[in-house]
Amino acid sequence: MLIKMKGIKKSFEQKKIFNNLNLEINKGEVFALIGPNGVGKTSLMRIILQWDKDFEGEYVKEENIRIGYSPEIPMFPEILTGRKVLEYYMEVRGFDKSRYKNESVSLMERVGLLLTKDTLVKNYSKGMKQRLAVAQSLIGDPDLLLLDEPSAGQDFLGQQQMQDLIGKLKEDGKGIMLSSHLLYDVEKVADRGIIIMNENLYRHFTKEDFKDMSLADMFIELSKEASHESRN
Repeated sequence: MLIKMKGIKKSFEQKKIFNNLNLEINKGEVFALIGPNGVGKTSLMRIILQWDKDFEGEYVKEENIRIGYSPEIPMFPEILTGRKVLEYYMEVRGFDKSRYKNESVSLMERVGLLLTKDTLVKNYSKGMKQRLAVAQSLIGDPDLLLLDEPSAGQDFLGQQQMQDLIGKLKEDGKGIMLSSHLLYDVEKVADRGIIIMNENLYRHFTKEDFKDMSLADMFIELSKEASHESRN
């Protein structure tokens, strides 16, 4: 077990986001975090990162766990090249300078940006910036990766490459929390996951459940349940 969350309650400006949320993430698995915009997926990642400690409930993580984070909307210095961005983050994290070039080039290759490693970030497309964010999250060989919309802005080939990368990270024993609106893609890589519809309405699922119902149908079914509850 990498992390375990039990009975998590979180409010923001008097609005409840989570009420008794439970989940855990293990090594070598992809855990999908699914839900509509504004339901608190990014807030949950912030709690896991311990950037937000204003919550109730139990949060336990493995000792000395290393966590990498790829945000939904990455912000990088646009006057730097993609490779220099990674080297900047390596410097911030105290890497030996002799490792910068080889490590940065290797990471750019892993996310499919090798040919544009020396291109200024200001000339990157949205999909390319998203790939760079994933590369940044891999610095330091983390045990757990929090990937928030890693395929956003990607073309079909980019989405396939991201799926392949996630599969390889899983084979390497990494734990991965994947948040994405591309439910068909999530279905291909997820081992387990949770759909969060509102502060009280959740549905846990495993890949075995996809034999009977697609993730999209689960989402729609839960959405209808939430709509029915709101009318009553």
